[in-house]
Amino acid sequence: MKNKVTIAVKTILTALLVALGIQLVNQPISAFASGSSGGGGSTSSGGSNLDTIKISKCYYDAPTSQMLIKASSSNPSARLYAYRPDGTYQGEVQNGGGSRYGGTVMGYISYDPQYMVIVSSAGGTITVPTTPFIL
Repeated sequence: MKNKVTIAVKTILTALLVALGIQLVNQPISAFASGSSGGGGSTSSGGSNLDTIKISKCYYDAPTSQMLIKASSSNPSARLYAYRPDGTYQGEVQNGGGSRYGGTVMGYISYDPQYMVIVSSAGGTITVPTTPFIL
């Protein structure tokens, strides 16, 4: 139990640091949101200045060491970025248009990170668990 709490705290702190860094680069900070979930369909929001992110898939495929993330955002022009819990940038979740993101297989990951932190350029942040990919 202590290990799970430690991982959860580290994940939340990483999400805060990552979002703060992106906010400082892109625009002045006006507000911040974060969220977490136990499964798909997760959302994160926190005010009128922030977008809402929903994650319907966050799969890790061990044989190919790749990540598949499918998401949506209330801001159709937002850019979504994926980070591992340790703060390592994994890649951008591709914008498919119409507030739909993903279906994208991201670059090589040598281990299942257990969680991914998705940060939006429009201010939303969400931490979601990974799920093993099964055909």
